[in-house]
Amino acid sequence: MRNFLKGEAYYLEKDTSYRAVSIIFLLASILLPIWIGTKSGFALSNPIEPLRLAISLSFLLYFIIPLHACYFATEGFEYGSVKNIIASGRSRLSYFMGKYISELKVIGWWMIQFFGLYYALYMALVLVTGSPIGSVNFQEHITFVVAALFFNLLYLSAYAAIVMMVGILIKKTASAIVVTFVIIFGDFLLSGYFKDSTSALLRTVSEHTLTTQIFKFCGQYVINSQLVTLSGINEYIRTTLIAVIVIAVCLVVAMIAFRRSDIHT
Repeated sequence: MRNFLKGEAYYLEKDTSYRAVSIIFLLASILLPIWIGTKSGFALSNPIEPLRLAISLSFLLYFIIPLHACYFATEGFEYGSVKNIIASGRSRLSYFMGKYISELKVIGWWMIQFFGLYYALYMALVLVTGSPIGSVNFQEHITFVVAALFFNLLYLSAYAAIVMMVGILIKKTASAIVVTFVIIFGDFLLSGYFKDSTSALLRTVSEHTLTTQIFKFCGQYVINSQLVTLSGINEYIRTTLIAVIVIAVCLVVAMIAFRRSDIHT
């Protein structure tokens, strides 16, 4: 497994899609703090506030990273490398899990790149402009930011599991990307259109979508003109379990399907 992971890491370093996404996040983490700070001013209520602002933009990650996961899951079928790798003696389970673990490493790096550079540049601009830095609600913001970063990593991992399952089932990049868009926007629509429904069943569906959880832990979920965030240990447990269950189910389905399928290149 270690050699396979090293091989995937080397592949990603040369991969055009990986570089393209990295450039997108690099530009976003540079341009967004400049735009936001120029528009609203660089004065901070506390030193953690820039990260809280960045977290409110987290949904950008969920529209870009799943597309890379989709391509990464299907490239072996498109270019025929999966057949050669398995013929060399590597098990299908090892191949798929190696792919998934490699994608998780990439997700972690992109989060560090986006949030880390955003925060560093924003704070640099604050210091350069001589804007004041307060200490209001410092502890509250730290708690929010740490939880949001953890859940972002967890839910991006869940989306990666869904998309890589789709890639393993379909094996064609173009078709898998279409299905990925349907899943992402479908979940988004279920969350938005059903949250104010008169049907208790539809409201329950909306409350348990991935999009609803993401909006909640990013501080962007509004219902009946009120901001709703995660509150209490039960909310945190439920939010964690939803993602963990999605990951477990998708990985199991993908591995079973991959083990039983013929590899055509």
